Amino acid sequence: MLAIFLQIVDTPEEQTKFEKLYHRYKNLLFYVAYNALEDYEDAEDAVNETFFRVAKNFSKIGEIECHETRNFLVIIIKNISIDLLRKRKAFTGELNEEQPVRGYAGTDENTPEKLRDVVDVLKEMPAKYRDVLWLNAVAGYRAVEIAAFLGVSPETIRKRLHRGREMLKKRLGE
Repeated sequence: MLAIFLQIVDTPEEQTKFEKLYHRYKNLLFYVAYNALEDYEDAEDAVNETFFRVAKNFSKIGEIECHETRNFLVIIIKNISIDLLRKRKAFTGELNEEQPVRGYAGTDENTPEKLRDVVDVLKEMPAKYRDVLWLNAVAGYRAVEIAAFLGVSPETIRKRLHRGREMLKKRLGE
């Protein structure tokens, strides 16, 4: 599959970078997908779909070895896994969308207090709002780009951004 993805990426430099990204994160993405789907083939399909979406928009990817890239890929694989669960109609319960994604920017004693409050509120938000807010505010993606990565309409992303911001304002008391 890697050879197919490399054909989508434009330049030889980006192909080398994509190959590093693929080898660095393929096992993590499979782990996340398998935990959600509990099916080997579906997990492989989810990983392949994730890398396909990333390859189509690869010029937007920054550093390979950073938390932002890792979180970005985990958000995409989670959404694809949820879509696969819905499609096969074997999903009878709810995924725990309230559970924070490990690897989100944490807080330490050097983080300003207001930023710590925002991070704490974000961790408590439902994943569909938290993820799009993170992709927009931290990773710097526009609603149209987020929609392409997550496989939903831009209008859905704009609504989630609006509702997420409103939740954030309400919980921070501003």
